Amino acid sequence: MFVNASNNAVAKLSSNINSSQTSLTVDDASVFPDAPFLITVNEEIMRVTRVSSNSLTVQRAREGTSASSHNAGSNVENNFTAGTYQALVEEIKERVYIEDEKTINRIKYKKYSDGKIEIKGKVDLNNVTVSTSIGDIYRSDNIELTMIDESDIKELYYCNFWPMKPTTFNYWVGTSSGSLGDFSFRVYAPTDRGNTDITIGVYAIGRWK
Repeated sequence: MFVNASNNAVAKLSSNINSSQTSLTVDDASVFPDAPFLITVNEEIMRVTRVSSNSLTVQRAREGTSASSHNAGSNVENNFTAGTYQALVEEIKERVYIEDEKTINRIKYKKYSDGKIEIKGKVDLNNVTVSTSIGDIYRSDNIELTMIDESDIKELYYCNFWPMKPTTFNYWVGTSSGSLGDFSFRVYAPTDRGNTDITIGVYAIGRWK
């Protein structure tokens, strides 16, 4: 919840308001910032969504406070609230959280300031042979996504591959080993597909070295 603020902005309530009104009038709204911003009237915090002359359109009972009646002459203050602080914290996290970002062969890497790495994208594979019989299904040989620089990755704790094209056959993908760190998988199908061009989607979360 992003809101604007002004230093030492205080006005007076021009008339009584009850607990359900969504507009109020103050003696001088020019002291306030552009909407949206927060005001405190007695113990109640409100969010101002519109200012027209000295009239404020408000959302009542913000940040766990209760809507109540307020008398004319009450202070209407643009205070720094706990919600304002939390919004700033979240905004800062969003702005500084991504430490590094790069794209290699349609695979995008994001390195976060807490050491996490996110990998997602897709890769086109040509002449994949899905012909090795395992019971009633067929699989390809082991396939490694060599375009991913594994030297940058310390560990992966979630990794998923899935077929994106073609969509006319029932393909699926499984990891080729118990380790998530090798970016290896096999393509499966219910019948022998021979050579197939296929697009694989990738999504992984782990830690950057």
